[in-house]
Amino acid sequence: MAEDEINENETPSGTQSSRRAHRAKRVNAMQMWEQGIIDDRPIKERWSREFKNPRVKRLKNPGENFNEANTKKGLVLEVHRRTCGIRLDDGEIISATYRTAVVHELGEFPAVGDQVVVGYTEETEDGGAYSLLRVLPRKSALKRPGPRDRFRRELTLAANVDQVVIVASVAQPPFNYGFADRFLLAANLCDLPLVMVLNKMDLVETIPPAIEDFISLVDDFIPISCTSGEGIDRLRAQLQNKSSVFSGLSGVGKSTLINRLVPEAQLRTGDVRDKDGKGRHTTTSSNLFDLPGGGWVIDTPGIRALGLLDMNPQDLARIFPGFFPDDRFTCKYNNCLHLSEPGCTVHEGIKENRICQARFDSYLRILQAKD
Repeated sequence: MAEDEINENETPSGTQSSRRAHRAKRVNAMQMWEQGIIDDRPIKERWSREFKNPRVKRLKNPGENFNEANTKKGLVLEVHRRTCGIRLDDGEIISATYRTAVVHELGEFPAVGDQVVVGYTEETEDGGAYSLLRVLPRKSALKRPGPRDRFRRELTLAANVDQVVIVASVAQPPFNYGFADRFLLAANLCDLPLVMVLNKMDLVETIPPAIEDFISLVDDFIPISCTSGEGIDRLRAQLQNKSSVFSGLSGVGKSTLINRLVPEAQLRTGDVRDKDGKGRHTTTSSNLFDLPGGGWVIDTPGIRALGLLDMNPQDLARIFPGFFPDDRFTCKYNNCLHLSEPGCTVHEGIKENRICQARFDSYLRILQAKD
């Protein structure tokens, strides 16, 4: 057979191309379903490998096989692929599976902190199993964008949260202005108060001016040292009888701090890398821990970046923290992005030292990421 007569679909590159096309068509169908172009009934489209024979399958309601007598309420402690760790109202900790229908009804996956209803069945080889039937309405949630190649555009880091606690370090690793600003914006957009915990105060004598500038924008500020114990009691009082989500970059001492607050947590801790001064990831999934005396903390992974949901550049320019006193937009033009536009009061504030240069640099990095 001549070389030019070979069917390219039989080559590895042809096979990969076919699979990519199959995945793209499936994602497009799901997007059409979300936009209402396809019927919005709870259905699931299944396609053959060659994308020739589509089959439609109705999603089963997970509550069809359960009555009120064999259902219980509980709190989600951790979420895994297809299963959740749940503490029932009677204190028992169980593992429950959840189906696609639950995700469809909620619009996203269950999250740590969710109040849920589970059902129990004895019709299994192991003697019984729990299924997550539904997620009760949330009073609040801290969200972040999902991966860019995923169908769902946002993910919930934690549900039913009273406050967000961002853990940062004054040194080793150095304070990350961009991450702090992104988290402040995310908390503001989710209508949640932000508490800043600045760790490793034993390494410095004074707080740098750039960090002082950020401190002036948060709802509460608590300087601490996990080494000396400075500020730990004050932080405990701030957390008492509240649901608090903890987040921070890797290496800032978040896991060490939670171990001091909740000794039973026994979280892994890691040192800062020598080559770049950044931390090593030790938390890989969100988990809920009870605080002695009441309340709980939700530990989230030490993500190095936090994007912003559905925000265009003009909105970012108008609401960026620290730019406008009393949150009143005062630039000459409504669509000012604070780049080189005339009549920009942000640039005037920088020249007059009313706005920190580090804050403006952080804004530019976020703005460029939105483009």
